[in-house]
Amino acid sequence: MMTDLKRFNRFIKRDDPKSKAPVNRDVWLYTRVSSNRQKDNYSLTYQKEEAEKFVTSKGYTITHQFGNISESASNDFTRREFMDLINKVKQARKKPFGILVYVMNRFSRTGGNAISIAEELISKTGVHLIEVSSGMDTSSETGKHMIYSKLLEARKQNLDRLEHTIPGMRKFVSTGHFLGTVPIGYNHYGPRVVDITKREISQRIVINEDGKKLKLAWEWKAGGMPDYKIIEKLKVLGLSLTKQNLSSMWRRPFYCGVQTNKLTEGNPVKGTWEPLVSEELFWKVDSIINENHQGYLISKEVIERPLTGSLYCHKCGMKLAGYENKEKKLHYYKCQKCKGVSLNANTSKIMFPDKTGAHELFINLLESYRLKPELSEPFKFQVEKMMTCFTDSTQQEETIFKRQLTELKKKRETLKRRYAYGEIDSDLYSQFLNEVETEIKNLEEKYDFPEIEISNLSEKLNNVVDFSQNTSKYWVSGNLSSKRRLQKLIFPNGLVLDTQNRQYLTLKINSLFSLKRDFMGTSRDKKEKLPIKNDEESSLVAEGGFEPPTFGL
Repeated sequence: MMTDLKRFNRFIKRDDPKSKAPVNRDVWLYTRVSSNRQKDNYSLTYQKEEAEKFVTSKGYTITHQFGNISESASNDFTRREFMDLINKVKQARKKPFGILVYVMNRFSRTGGNAISIAEELISKTGVHLIEVSSGMDTSSETGKHMIYSKLLEARKQNLDRLEHTIPGMRKFVSTGHFLGTVPIGYNHYGPRVVDITKREISQRIVINEDGKKLKLAWEWKAGGMPDYKIIEKLKVLGLSLTKQNLSSMWRRPFYCGVQTNKLTEGNPVKGTWEPLVSEELFWKVDSIINENHQGYLISKEVIERPLTGSLYCHKCGMKLAGYENKEKKLHYYKCQKCKGVSLNANTSKIMFPDKTGAHELFINLLESYRLKPELSEPFKFQVEKMMTCFTDSTQQEETIFKRQLTELKKKRETLKRRYAYGEIDSDLYSQFLNEVETEIKNLEEKYDFPEIEISNLSEKLNNVVDFSQNTSKYWVSGNLSSKRRLQKLIFPNGLVLDTQNRQYLTLKINSLFSLKRDFMGTSRDKKEKLPIKNDEESSLVAEGGFEPPTFGL
């Protein structure tokens, strides 16, 4: 007997058209290029236009757009726009059906990592990937397989590209050329630069106006000026830098004309561009930075041991630590590494009448820089000559200041002329005129070039000579802070203390005192000291706040 199967139709469960939820047709668009050059070639515009055509044909609606910038796809988690897209998809209450990309390599080139991100979107949020160029999406297993295969292929393409381009890049940098974005202070000309006005057949890197200002910054730093002060002076010259910008600059060999790209395989290369500073100046600043980072932190401020942090062991070179023998109530300076390297801080007339303490030795050292009365005037004359050398930097600053002030005044005149001819309305005129006037006022107020009168200069020179002749007196009478500032001023790198022979060996000395030693001649026993390295760019006198206040020039 034949069975009529149609009779079983009523047992088939069918969807109720009235209860069926509407299909989600919302999509989010993500566009990306790898470089600004691609951006200039309208690649982003093309991706967006093709996506709009696709959604029109498929009945989708683009509700959000992401990207539209240049971001390398070699690392997903460092792409700001990409991660913004992923995070907002996860947080959105109303999820889109999918994320629209022109081709899969625009989404990512990380291969397995990209697949894990896509899998998490699909499984946890129900959001799919849609490729515009092929029309495929991950809503089916076949589509998912094809999309994932394309993500893996994008990774392979990236590796293949690197395999072919890295040898060429390595050759490029090994010949002294620069790869990447040049640091502040330089203009980059070449075939692949973003700015079309700077495109040339071959690479050319030149110092610009900002570079000339930065050159002054290097000289200031070498002279001991702190970063915050350098930032203030550069701002007056029209160049604004952050503390991080400046800190990074001190550590870039690029500025002395050296290429240190990792593609050089650990071998620094001389660059083809003009150095902003000499290698000598670069290393001088580098030594200052290292001194700052390796400075000895004194955990306890003790007036009885003011030389703590300034003394070094003559055997190992480590800083001497200060401590107190509480039973004897005596203070000492001791090397924590070398056995037997220790010296009492003060001379004990009772316990060690024949052994001079570290403090008295230091006072004797300061006294050794006292000039004979007949040498005071020749010394003063030489100091005056040295001061004229230090005015060169100020003259350069003044030239830049005057040039900038002239440009601002020209802007002001141009604004007035355009307003007079009716080229701009009164609102714009008032707005920009106020801005220019404010800049001029700030520049004139902040930057001052005082001229010291001859009579005043003579008085200041007398103060300098007096200070240099009486440093031992000021050290003895000063408080802990004053003592340490004087120590740092005269011996910026500290002193080596030979505890066996009870004498100081000077590593580096302020140029003022170096000059005094030159005046004294070489009759002094040469075993008293190591060869002195003159520092002609160090400060001649104490900073503000020192006692007495008339020390500074």
